[in-house]
Amino acid sequence: MNILDNKDQIIKFQGNKSVIESIYSLDKQIKQSYHQVKEIRFSKEYFKIENVVIGGMGGSRFPALIVYHLFKDQLQKPIIINDNYILPGFVNKKTLFLASSYSGTTEEVLIMLEEAKNKKALISGITCGGELAKKLNDLKLPFYQFNPEYNPSSQPRIGFGYAVGGLIGLLETLGVLIINKKEVEQAINFLTKVIKKFSIESYFENNEAKKLASFLFENYPFYIVSEFLTGVGNAIANQTNETAKAISDFRVIPELNHHLMEGLKHPEILKKLLVFVFFESSLYSNPIQKRFLITKEVVEKNNIKTFTYKFLGKNKIEQVFELMALGSFLSMYLSVLYKENPAVIPYVDYFKKRLKEI
Repeated sequence: MNILDNKDQIIKFQGNKSVIESIYSLDKQIKQSYHQVKEIRFSKEYFKIENVVIGGMGGSRFPALIVYHLFKDQLQKPIIINDNYILPGFVNKKTLFLASSYSGTTEEVLIMLEEAKNKKALISGITCGGELAKKLNDLKLPFYQFNPEYNPSSQPRIGFGYAVGGLIGLLETLGVLIINKKEVEQAINFLTKVIKKFSIESYFENNEAKKLASFLFENYPFYIVSEFLTGVGNAIANQTNETAKAISDFRVIPELNHHLMEGLKHPEILKKLLVFVFFESSLYSNPIQKRFLITKEVVEKNNIKTFTYKFLGKNKIEQVFELMALGSFLSMYLSVLYKENPAVIPYVDYFKKRLKEI
């Protein structure tokens, strides 16, 4: 039996069922947060904002990128995703600053929050608690504090459905995002079916997540995305790093066509390690579909292996949710092959500890 078809062995490598249960619950995370966030009551000033700055890091940053790129052409206000300590100079009383921190303890986000206060920005946030929730409560500000009942792993990158659903619902409520609510609901139902296709119970020969994990084992993957899937490409690279403890990168077409293809010759060891994963969608614009075809030709001319994933989803929201699920299962299966525990992040924890000591 293939080890990726053996649920008992997978649980053994991971210590317990928490990661698996969290990944299986991605649809529930999105559904819970998408509906609950709409219960928040905002004062009239929040509906007059001119721009939005979302502050987040890691597993609390890439959900904002997912939402931004998915709905880019439907956004009614400019959005910036801020991933360092310093806010843009334009932030003022007409800006909505959204603090995104799953744990509520992210240092950068808490410092951004103080700067947003000083700039007199309107403030909200998404978190499950911690110091961020305390500060927002003390300031009597409207924000979404979710109960992470569908993420027993407690890892933000595995419970990222809460931030994705929460951000979609919050931006929709404030009129920053105009979307078809029915499409969102249908996409959540579609995601439930996709999760079954990628699940451990779905055998290797019919499971694209398992096949891709096997293809990536002991290789250095470049995830290739474009347009509305750009944010999920970032997410999968993040999950591969943290969950599988494996190096990865993501690149975006058309940008990579202007430089990366000339960097495939050297060093020679690249030919042994590097693999390109092309996430091809029929919903990309025509120029992008042509670029995917030619980019793949160039990569293969350099004797670099490729894997092509084709989507089941019928629209952009379905395909984004599908790729979110694929990334979560893929990185978990890859952690099994590497015999790594995805529920722990020792070097991130070490870094945070040292940061406090210095």
